[in-house]
Amino acid sequence: MTNKQRKTRIGIIGTGNMALALGKSFLKAGHFVAFGSRRPETKNDFHEAVGTESRIYGIQGAIDAGEIVIITLPYKQVASTTRKFRESLRKKIVIDITNPFDAQPNNGESGAQVTASIIGEGSRVVAAFKANFAETFENPIDSIGEPREVLYACDDDEVKEIVRELIRGIGFRPVDCGTLAQAVALDHMVPMMIRLDLTEFDGAHLSSFRLSSG
Repeated sequence: MTNKQRKTRIGIIGTGNMALALGKSFLKAGHFVAFGSRRPETKNDFHEAVGTESRIYGIQGAIDAGEIVIITLPYKQVASTTRKFRESLRKKIVIDITNPFDAQPNNGESGAQVTASIIGEGSRVVAAFKANFAETFENPIDSIGEPREVLYACDDDEVKEIVRELIRGIGFRPVDCGTLAQAVALDHMVPMMIRLDLTEFDGAHLSSFRLSSG
């Protein structure tokens, strides 16, 4: 079985708009998705929104259920949650989609670098989906008929390949932006993206960046 054909077990920490959008996309592509909430017993409405194929656990349960774990929490909760579960996260590929905004590390590191440093030696962290609005996951094809892009960065080439195919599998075009250190550029792009979406498209959240040539 090739990487492109392989179905993956994905744990998503969080139940916000991006968690819902990503989860529905991965479920549609045939992957197993486990959502992690601090209070899973209160998430019946979320479960109904995702569909009956979804599974909602506590955070530890979602981490245990996934080969790949996606962190979709508000940034202010990322460090404490990562620290609490770092032993379990060390065994996983961790996709950090969170954006620091005004909490950007003052030492020049990217938010994903901070996540990796908390997990510690052996961490396999990817920065991805930072510059994608949740609303665009309903239609990964943009207004010119091309797949929207997902910018991603990681220090591990093997992990990059796995995540690249995961991105392609839900209809987006993956764009390799380098290392976790270089992911700081992605952190800074997001506030500008939100501002441009507001000023140019009335805050519809249906816009996306595109790399072009010629």
